[in-house]
Amino acid sequence: MTIDLERYNSYSGKERYDIPKLVEEGRTTISNLTREFQRIFKQNRSWNRQDRVDFVLSFVQSLPYTLDDVTTGFDEFRRYAVETLIEGGGDCEDTTILVAAILRGLGEETALIFTPGHIALGVSGDFTGASLTYDGTKYFYCETTGTGWTVGTLPASVGKTVEAIVPLSPSKVGPAPKPDKVTTPEVDPTPDILVPEPQKPKPEPKKPKPEEPKPEPAKKNTSKTSNPVGMVIATLFILVGLGIPIAYVVYRFVFADDNDDDHDIYYDDTSESTNPLDW
Repeated sequence: MTIDLERYNSYSGKERYDIPKLVEEGRTTISNLTREFQRIFKQNRSWNRQDRVDFVLSFVQSLPYTLDDVTTGFDEFRRYAVETLIEGGGDCEDTTILVAAILRGLGEETALIFTPGHIALGVSGDFTGASLTYDGTKYFYCETTGTGWTVGTLPASVGKTVEAIVPLSPSKVGPAPKPDKVTTPEVDPTPDILVPEPQKPKPEPKKPKPEEPKPEPAKKNTSKTSNPVGMVIATLFILVGLGIPIAYVVYRFVFADDNDDDHDIYYDDTSESTNPLDW
């Protein structure tokens, strides 16, 4: 359900003493929630009246019980129905106001039941269980705290002494109002969808043929000399190197013998001279 934020904030300064006024305010504020229950009941047409009331009770009983002095700092702080929903829980007064607002919107005849230190709701109808009669109308007890309590079930912790009963006139919530005029936004016509042409499969690229290995050129035989000029020069060097020592030997033993006597010095050992200066 949608809740207006400004309206929710406006409750902080409102009076909280008259519980029937809080119930009436809740009936109009949470009407969307009440219509949701109506929709569920239409989907479950086999439910009888007690099934429908028990279903609403189970919804409110699912909210956790919270003390006023813990959540608000006040000993007694009665919440409006929408506040209990948004804050996610409350004490017996808060949950009784909430369930009374829903059942009133569903057209049920209800009454506030005050017992010492506690408050609950009574629902009039063809039910069974704990009830009390006020001004000719029988109201069956409905506990809003804890879980599992059905119509007409009285918890053992609740005393049977009733301090007050405050009837609440039923006021059924009608269907959601329809808007005066429904405007449909203009939408541009859907453009033609371009359907791409099916693409032809691309031919697979041809794989290059492996190249045949090229024959390696024959290696030149470096052991044989292919240059004739080099051979002649090498031969001349060899001959010159051999000719010089040969020529020296020939000259030494052939031509040098004729002149050897001119240069030889002979000592005359037979000379009797003892003068060392004599030749």
